[in-house]
Amino acid sequence: MSDGLASDEELVSALRGGDLAAFDRLYDRYARRLYGYIRRMVLDPARADDAFQEVFMVVLRGPGADAPGFDPARGRFAAWLFAVARNRCMADRRQGLARAALLNREGYRLEPSADISGPERQLDEARRVRAAIDALPEDQRQLILMKQLGELTYRELAELLGVAEGTIKSRLHAAMLALRQLLAEGEPVDEL
Repeated sequence: MSDGLASDEELVSALRGGDLAAFDRLYDRYARRLYGYIRRMVLDPARADDAFQEVFMVVLRGPGADAPGFDPARGRFAAWLFAVARNRCMADRRQGLARAALLNREGYRLEPSADISGPERQLDEARRVRAAIDALPEDQRQLILMKQLGELTYRELAELLGVAEGTIKSRLHAAMLALRQLLAEGEPVDEL
């Protein structure tokens, strides 16, 4: 396949036919977003790296005992890929390999010093937002991360979580309200 604009479905089909260059193109398309999602779900960098590689091994190996293969009739490749990643991250949590202490609600506050500005201020605000996201309940945190980092649609999230699209919208709204509340408890943030 020489077409760099091939669809995900065409690339998966080519990969199943033995074209490893198709895997490289899928990797290039999704690696950054997927790693960002996994890295925020699994805060330990070594475990996040392992999870990231395991998810892409599922793509490379195809259907198996660890995950059903991608089926274009059931939705987009991106939604399937993030579902595999979500399941891998949840397995990591169930095994006790994920962080617990960072969910302490008091631990999310980062008090900026009054004399910082420019890039330092932006970095401090980014840390506050990350800490506030980490302080959210697991289901709200996952929903925000899948929507923002995974760039999944409401429909894809609904299919992934097995609920109605309207339920996803209301849950995401509640998650954003909770995030805003956490951020309001500290110094205001200009942008999310």
